[in-house]
Amino acid sequence: MTSAAKPSALQRYSDVAVIFHWLIALFIIGLLIVGKFMTSLDENSPVRFALTQWHKSFGLTVLALSVLRIIWRFTHRPPAEPSSIALWQQRSASIAHWILYALMFAMPITGWIMVSASPLNINTVLFDVITIPHLPPFTELANREAIAASFHEYHELASHALIVLLLVHSGAAIKHHFVDKDTTLLRMSPDTASRSFKRHIAGLVVIVLAITGGLFYYNTIDRYSALLAAGESEVSFIALVSSSETPGVFIDSAVTATIDTATPSNSSIIAVVQTGTLTSDNAQVEGSLPDTDWFDSEGFPEARFESTAISANDDGTLAVVGNLTIKETTTEVSFPMVITNEEDTQVARGEFVIDRKEYNIGMRSQSGDGTVGFNVTVKFRFDIGLDPTN
Repeated sequence: MTSAAKPSALQRYSDVAVIFHWLIALFIIGLLIVGKFMTSLDENSPVRFALTQWHKSFGLTVLALSVLRIIWRFTHRPPAEPSSIALWQQRSASIAHWILYALMFAMPITGWIMVSASPLNINTVLFDVITIPHLPPFTELANREAIAASFHEYHELASHALIVLLLVHSGAAIKHHFVDKDTTLLRMSPDTASRSFKRHIAGLVVIVLAITGGLFYYNTIDRYSALLAAGESEVSFIALVSSSETPGVFIDSAVTATIDTATPSNSSIIAVVQTGTLTSDNAQVEGSLPDTDWFDSEGFPEARFESTAISANDDGTLAVVGNLTIKETTTEVSFPMVITNEEDTQVARGEFVIDRKEYNIGMRSQSGDGTVGFNVTVKFRFDIGLDPTN
C-alpha cells in the first residue's frame, strides 16, 4: 500500500483558509452535539438554560466566522482541483460546499430569529457579557409565538441537513484519501511543519486572548446579573365566599423568568396555570370553579400571564406590568414583586387583585357579590437560582 502523496504548496489551501475550515467545523460539530443534548433536558432546567446561552453565543460566533470565511473565499483564489478528479465530482463538491456555506448561515440566523420572536423575550448575552439585540421586525409582530415555532422547525431542519451533509462531506474526503489516494484531504490539512502556519496559529491565539481580555474588562464595568426561574412555583387566590376569605391553590403552574438585576427592563416573566388543577379547603369552590360558568377548564385549560415591562422601584422591589389572560379576556395588571432569601433559596413573591366581572367568571350563577365577592386576590411565588453562567 502506497501512502498518499504530499501536496505541493500550490495545491494546499492557504493557512487562513485551513484555520477557518477546522475552527468552524469544530464549533459546528460541538453546537450540534450540545443542541441535541440540551433539548433533551427539562425546559425549566438551569443546566438547559445555561447551555442555551452558550449555544447562542457560539452560534453567533460561527455566523461571524462564516462571514469572514466568505470574504476570504472571494478575495483569495482556492487551489485548483487535482486533475485526477473527474469533472462531475468537482462540480458535485462545489455544489456541496456552497450548500454547506448556506447552512452555516441558515443555522445561526434561524436561531436568532427564533429567539427574537419568542414570547419568552429572553436576552442573548454573548458569552455572558454583551447583550445582543433581538432582530427588530420579529419583536413587534402579533403572531410571535407561531413565528418562533416555525423558525424552531427551520432551525432543526437545517441542523439535520447539516448533519447529513457533514457526513457526506467527511465520507467523501476519507474516500479520496484512503481509496483514491489523491491529495484532496491533505490540501485542507494543517501544515504543522510550516513556519507560516505556526505564525498564523500564534496570531489566532493572540486574537483570542485579546478578545477574552476585552470581554473580561467589559464584564467588570457592565456586569450582567440574571436570575433564572427554574424551581418550584405556586399560584393561589383568596376569594370572599359567604363573607369568609376562601383560599385556593392551582397545583400545576409553571413560571419562566429571567431577572436582570442590573437592568430590570431586560427582565421577563411568563406564568402559565392549568385551571383544572385547582384545590381548595372549600369543597363547593373546588368542585364548581372548573365548570363552564367559572374557569371553563375544559374549554380554556390555561390561564396565562406575560410581562410587558419590568422596572425597579425605589424600595428595592420590582414593578411588574403585564397581560393576564383568563378564558377569552386579556387585561393589563401591575404589581410589585419582591425577591427575598428564604432558607438559602431565592424566592420571588407578588400579588394583585382582579375583578372577576372583567373575565366573566361566575357571572351566570353569581352575577352579584352577595355570595361571592367580585374582587379576587391572586398570589404567586417561585424559586429562582443564580444563572450558572455568571
